[in-house]
Amino acid sequence: MAVTIPGPDPGDLITGIMLQIAQHAERLALLDQHVADLTARLTALIGARNSDRDEGYRPVPAPQWWKLGEPEREEALARLRAWVDQIYRPSYGHLAAALGPCWEQHPLCLFGLDWLMELWSVLYLTPERQPHALASQAEWQTRLLPALAEQLYLETTRCQHAQRTQDRRLSHSADPRDGGNPAHRRL
Repeated sequence: MAVTIPGPDPGDLITGIMLQIAQHAERLALLDQHVADLTARLTALIGARNSDRDEGYRPVPAPQWWKLGEPEREEALARLRAWVDQIYRPSYGHLAAALGPCWEQHPLCLFGLDWLMELWSVLYLTPERQPHALASQAEWQTRLLPALAEQLYLETTRCQHAQRTQDRRLSHSADPRDGGNPAHRRL
């Protein structure tokens, strides 16, 4: 004769599981509310932080020179041309003077002048200057600007545009003793 041991009542098991599910649901609802409260507080803090100070200049997206259509290219060039004419050439002496007149025809110049202009704008179009900005300005002027100016000079003096300009100068030289080189002209 087999002895049967009575097992737990299936109704009691289901009731116990249902109680656990209800407790978990309550905890999840409390956690959801806590996350929502923290999100609201964080959003308010970030908003207050950003409204308390003027961030200054924000860079625009980089032009994708290689795939711009004519109207977009001209718009990007006009912006870059304005910075070169109004800021770069008048402000940066011999470094800017080394930029050849054909710079607009050289992708290297377009890419380089674009980041130079944007970085200049970030550094100099701010409402107030902080110590870290001052160090960045020094870095821009003593390291980045001269390095790029040399690249731009090499790019715009060794190209076919520069060669044609030099050929025209040589043909207009009045003194054969100077070999057409203005640096050799006697004062």
